Amino acid sequence: MVAVEDAPPIRASRPAPPRRIRATVGEAVPVIALLGAFFVVNDIRSWLTAQYWGDEAWVALSVRFPLTDLPVTTSSSPIGWSFLLRLVPDIDHLRVVPLGFQLLTVVAAYLLGRTLASERAQGILIGIVAGLTVLLLPVQQTRHDLKQYTADAAVAVCLLALATWTERSWSRRRLAVVVAAVGLGMLMSHTTAIVAVCVLGGLLLSVAVRRQWARTVEATVAGMVAGALVAAVYFGVSARGNSDAMRDYWDDFLPSISELPAHLSRQIKALSPMLGAPVPILAVLLVLGVLTLIRRGHAAPAIAVLLLPVAAIGLGVAGIYPLLDPRTSHFLIVVTGLVVGIGIVGLADLAVVLVRRWLPRLPQGVVAAVTCAVLLASFAAVNHRWYRLDGDEPGVWRAHQAITDIGSSTRYVAEHKGPHDLVVVSGPAWFGFTLYSDQDPLKLVAPVTGTVGWTVTMPTRADVILPRAADAPSIKDALDGILARAAKQPPGTRVWLVRAYTHPSEPVWQAALADYRVQRVTSGPEPVVVISKR
Repeated sequence: MVAVEDAPPIRASRPAPPRRIRATVGEAVPVIALLGAFFVVNDIRSWLTAQYWGDEAWVALSVRFPLTDLPVTTSSSPIGWSFLLRLVPDIDHLRVVPLGFQLLTVVAAYLLGRTLASERAQGILIGIVAGLTVLLLPVQQTRHDLKQYTADAAVAVCLLALATWTERSWSRRRLAVVVAAVGLGMLMSHTTAIVAVCVLGGLLLSVAVRRQWARTVEATVAGMVAGALVAAVYFGVSARGNSDAMRDYWDDFLPSISELPAHLSRQIKALSPMLGAPVPILAVLLVLGVLTLIRRGHAAPAIAVLLLPVAAIGLGVAGIYPLLDPRTSHFLIVVTGLVVGIGIVGLADLAVVLVRRWLPRLPQGVVAAVTCAVLLASFAAVNHRWYRLDGDEPGVWRAHQAITDIGSSTRYVAEHKGPHDLVVVSGPAWFGFTLYSDQDPLKLVAPVTGTVGWTVTMPTRADVILPRAADAPSIKDALDGILARAAKQPPGTRVWLVRAYTHPSEPVWQAALADYRVQRVTSGPEPVVVISKR
């Protein structure tokens, strides 16, 4: 008998499976489509080229100072947000940062929706609906300013998406990712402290209710670590932005318990147009959205979104955080839109059940997709005037940055003023004027009384005067002194006035100027004037 050795197996090189390639492309296409839709819906050019108005100007101005001044100049802005602005090469294009966070919000909404179904086509549909709903919210067109509110929304949606991802396949590693996201989020968004409590509370309650005690312990530990990170960032950095002036500024949005019902009713009614639908319809879709999350096995994000309004109301009544202001509550409004989008999917699920009784052969995916498409198309059609908004649409929205030209005014004066002329700048226009006086050195002055907590001086510009006046008589006294000073200069010396016309103090300036000769020298929404005695 002859022994025969076994021949070694022949290993052929295996090409990448076509199915895997198709799956990767299938996952990427919806995200690419949402990115394209983002640039269709938003007027990016207007967003990036508009001049900075008063409450943006100090944020933009902060990037002109050394990094060592960042803890002071960040003021009420999250320190991570202020740091990101410094990474933008051109100071005129700083709004690329809020643009990026708004885009992140849409992508995160898609990823959350994609996680809600294990079947790929269904998950992609839910993700697209969630992403488009967040993208098409009218309120997204109101937050093109240089503030951290788009980061608030992005962090909130990201944390909800991470909670959904963690609950889908529980592990300590995924919990660690959530905790790390909380720490990073606190650097970009103060409201991370609110959202983190709700998200980690949702994860904890979801496993505790199911009596999964090992996971309950893990979620508790994760919550404690996240809480320590929140406390470290808040008390180490963020709390410096608190002040009595800031508390007074937001007083109208810090209701007492007795004022709460009227406040909620008034603000919900005021915010309804920014959500793009009547309150009753939104309420129904919100309920459907929460039920859809639970029905699909994701109690954690459902609990989190239920805890969010409770936390917001509690903080508002306690006088800690403004309740339902369009800016500071932007994250709540966007989360509401996200849950409404999931509610649309829930409505599509109901449509599938009903259609199946009459047309059992009709593919369920087609019914769901058509239902979602009709609802989203209707929503977009009703709110079409909000899209590609340049910020100045009468009857829709008028943004400060669309009706200010402090930059043009400042540069016009710099080009046309004489060597002996004097330039008067109103208080609300000061940050804008100093920002666009980009050839002049500035000196940081801190601390000062006010919501920002710091200001600047122009040590080489003795011709620039900032009147310390708040009412018409004191403004007139200041102008009389300035005109008397100008009279001692060579003949032809002029007194220029640059001011912010959109500020609430504008009527006071108009009253003060009534006794002077006022000559407009530029056009536009905030014209420069030359003043003289009558």
